[in-house]
Amino acid sequence: MEKIAVIVIVALAAGAALYLFGRTASSRQRLTRSVAAAIAGALAAAGVVFGLEALTGDDTQMVDNAMVEARTLPLVGLVLADVPDAEPRLRASLREEIRNPTTTGAPRPLVLMSELRATHIVPALKAADAADAEGVLAARIALMRHLRGTNVQACRELALIGIQHADRLDPQGQKLMREMLTAMEKAYRSGRTAMKANATAQLPVPNDTEARALLAEAGLTPADFERLQNLAKLSGEEACELGIKLNGTPSRLPPDKAGGLARYLAAAQ
Repeated sequence: MEKIAVIVIVALAAGAALYLFGRTASSRQRLTRSVAAAIAGALAAAGVVFGLEALTGDDTQMVDNAMVEARTLPLVGLVLADVPDAEPRLRASLREEIRNPTTTGAPRPLVLMSELRATHIVPALKAADAADAEGVLAARIALMRHLRGTNVQACRELALIGIQHADRLDPQGQKLMREMLTAMEKAYRSGRTAMKANATAQLPVPNDTEARALLAEAGLTPADFERLQNLAKLSGEEACELGIKLNGTPSRLPPDKAGGLARYLAAAQ
């Protein structure tokens, strides 16, 4: 039972990043976003696993401890605090998944967190102040550059699915990871504030087609898009370089275009 619970909570935390693309998105759209995605969710999942490894006892205790861990996760914890019915729904999904594990399709907590992400996190990040969105990308780049020189396989892992064992990073890598998650939280909060003030009407956010055009304008080549389609086949060095290049694209655009692309990429975390 404990092993099942660990798997469920890993899916929950990773879901905020890894399930965002949806089944209806094309493979090109999913892969174009994937380098900027999958950073926070899978990383946070590792922290949850460590918190659950020592758990014993009945389902109630396991769910209670899982919820304590979930509240500490950037963005996940914020959504649980911001959305009135999120916590009871998550508790119910965790309990049901532990007692009756999903055998086909995504686990219940993952589906729920994907829904909450689509309805709360993505809109907030798309409404974030441009400087805050750009701060998220800058923090990602700083972490990737550090890993490029110290742990290139972790950088590749980050680009593909998110870092699974953050505790194995060196102290500077862990510091940069925390800074990246803090930047994401700041962008989320600024977006939530803007949405409450109905101040988002003038914030440009490109759709998938427009974003691809902006990425090309910012320097991504046909070969880069091809590599994104085959990201899992790239070496550590290639995947890391591509991730750095993708997250740096807004800085190569004029301000009237950079902010929108930054929001788009930040929302694809």
